[in-house]
Amino acid sequence: MQTTLKAYFFITYLIVLWLVSESLPIASTIESGWLPISFMLIATLLYGLYYLLPALGITALVRFISQRIRPNSVRPTYIAAVLTGGITTLLMYANAKLFSLYGMFFNGFILNLVITPGGIESLGGSSASDIGFALIVFGFISSQALILWLLHRYYLKKLTPNLSFKWLPASAIIATLSVHMGFALDSYSTNQLNEVAQSVPFYQTVSARGFFKKLGFTTQRETKLKVKGKLNYPLNPLQFNKPAKPYNIIWLTSESWRADTLDEKVMPHSWEFAKNAARYTRNYSTGNGTRMGVFGMFTGLPGNYWFPFLEERRGAALIEVLQQQDYQMSLYTSAKFSYPEFDKTIFSKVPSDHLHEIAKPTSGWESDRDNVTNLLSFIDKRDPKKPFFTFMFFESPHARYYFPPESVIATPYRDDLNYATLSKTALRNEISPIKNRYINSVHHLDMQYGRIFDYLKTHQLLDNTIVILIGDHGEEFMEHGFWGHNSTFVDPQVRTPLVIYAPGFQPLVSDEMTSHMDVIPTIMPLLGVTNPSSDYATGYNLLAGEKRSHTYISDWDKVTYVDNDVKITQPVNGKSFVLMKASKGNDEALSNEARKLVLQTKQPALMQLVQDLSKFFKKKENKSVTQ
Repeated sequence: MQTTLKAYFFITYLIVLWLVSESLPIASTIESGWLPISFMLIATLLYGLYYLLPALGITALVRFISQRIRPNSVRPTYIAAVLTGGITTLLMYANAKLFSLYGMFFNGFILNLVITPGGIESLGGSSASDIGFALIVFGFISSQALILWLLHRYYLKKLTPNLSFKWLPASAIIATLSVHMGFALDSYSTNQLNEVAQSVPFYQTVSARGFFKKLGFTTQRETKLKVKGKLNYPLNPLQFNKPAKPYNIIWLTSESWRADTLDEKVMPHSWEFAKNAARYTRNYSTGNGTRMGVFGMFTGLPGNYWFPFLEERRGAALIEVLQQQDYQMSLYTSAKFSYPEFDKTIFSKVPSDHLHEIAKPTSGWESDRDNVTNLLSFIDKRDPKKPFFTFMFFESPHARYYFPPESVIATPYRDDLNYATLSKTALRNEISPIKNRYINSVHHLDMQYGRIFDYLKTHQLLDNTIVILIGDHGEEFMEHGFWGHNSTFVDPQVRTPLVIYAPGFQPLVSDEMTSHMDVIPTIMPLLGVTNPSSDYATGYNLLAGEKRSHTYISDWDKVTYVDNDVKITQPVNGKSFVLMKASKGNDEALSNEARKLVLQTKQPALMQLVQDLSKFFKKKENKSVTQ
C-alpha cells in the first residue's frame, strides 16, 4: 500500500504542477534571463509540494488510525487519498481558472463571496452552470480514484522502480530557504522576480530586512500603504437648516452599468430624462466592484474605508440626516442587502422592515420589474405631508445579463452563460454575442427607469424630487483582456453614467472628471447641511461648479490614483512585495523607465492619497503610514 500511495501522490503532484503552470508568465520569464527562470522553476516545484501537504497529512493520519483498528484494511486510507487528492487538484484547477478569467487567486474577497449570505447568489449562475460544476467535481474525484485503482492493480516493482523520497524533506527545507532569501535579496535590488512571484499561487515572502541591512544592503522597495484605525466620521457633528419645502429623493443604482450605454439607442427613456438634468460623461466609480462602488457613492469616501465601517457597524451620514428630518424611507434591491454587507454599513441605521428584497427571486429582470412596482406603490401610499427617500438596486445588467424578449435590440446574443465551461479563449471568440446580451439587459433597465420617470411626470413630482441615476461600477468585454469587473481598474470596469436631476437647476452636460464621491457633497447642501463637505466626504459639490483634478478607485486590497495623465495602483494592507503599477490615464501601458518617472513626479499626489485615506480616523489611533 505504501508504495502505491507514493506513486499516487507523485502523479497527483505532477497534475498540480500542470495546473499551476496555467498562471505562470512562462514566455516573458524566459526572455528575462536565467535568474527569473530559475526562481520560477524552483518556486513552482516547491509550492506544488506545499499545496499537497494537507492531503498528505490527512491521508497519513487516516492510515495511522485505520491500521490500529483494522491492520489489513486499505479502504479508509485509499478513500482519504482519493478525496484529499481530488479536492486539492480541484481547488488548483478553480484557482487557475479564476486567475485566467479575473487575474486573481483565492483571496479575502473570494472567501467573503463564499461565506456571506447572498454571495454565491450574486454570481447569477444558471442551472447549466450548476450541472457543469457538479460534473467537474465528479470528474476530478473520479480521475483520482481511477489513478489510485490502476496503481493498486497494476503497479509492479519489477516494472516500475520503487519511489524513495527520503531526501525530500531536507532538500525542500534547503530550497525553501534559498528561494525565499533570494527573493528577499532581489526585492532590495533589481525587483526582477516580482512578476513571477505574483503568478505563483499564495507565494509567501520573508523580508529579512535586518539580515540584509547588516550585510550593507539598502532597501529600494517602494512605499507600502497601510490604513488602520478607529473611525472619526464625520469629523464634526453635522448641522443643518431643514428646508421649508424639503426635496424627495429617488436614488436609482444599477449593477454593472458602464458609461457608454447611456445613449439614445440603448436607453432612450434615460437619455430623454437626462436632457433636463445634469449629466456627467466622465464619471469614475469608487470601486471596480459593487461593495466599494455603492459605499463610495453613499459616503463620499474612498472605498478602502469600507472595512472600518463594517467593523464598527457605521452607517452613512446621509441616512442620519434624512432620519433627523423625518423622511419616509423604503429601500429595494434585486440582490441582497446582506451581500455586500450594506445592512451592516451604509444602511446599518435603517430599520430592517424598510429594507426590501424579493422573497423568491426569479430572474434579474423580473425582480427589477417587481421591485419597481413596489417602489411606486410605496410612493403612492406615502404621507404626502412628509418628504420621502427611496433607493433601488437593479440587477438586470449583472451577468448572466437578464431581459425579457421584448427588450431585445442587439442580436445575435448568447442564450445562456455557462460559467463551468468558460475560458479566456472562449470569451475572446464569443464576446460579441455576450456583449449583445448585456446591451439587451441594459435596454430592459431603461424600460424600468422609464416607468419611474413616467410616474413622476404623471404625478407632478419632478418639481420637488431629486433623482439620481448611477452605476455601481462598469463592465469590461475583453477590451483589456478581461470580462466583467473586479479584476482591474481600466475604464470599462470603473466608468459609469452619473445623472443628477435637481429641481430648479439648469440642465448641463459635463465632460469634467467626476467621482461617486461627489454625489453626497452635491446632495447634502440641498438638505440644508451647513458643514463644509470636508467634514464628511472627500468629494465636491457638482451643482456648485466645483471640479476635481484626480480621484481614487478601490478594490478589496488596492487603491488606484487617477488623474488626466496616469493611473497608479498601490496595495493597501496587502503583501509587501507587490509593486505599484502605473499606466497612462487612458490605460495604455508604460515602459519600465516611464513608470519609474511617473512614480517620482506623482509623489505629492500619492502623499495626498495617504492623507485622504487616513483623514477620517482618530488622530491618536491613526495607523496610516508608509514604510
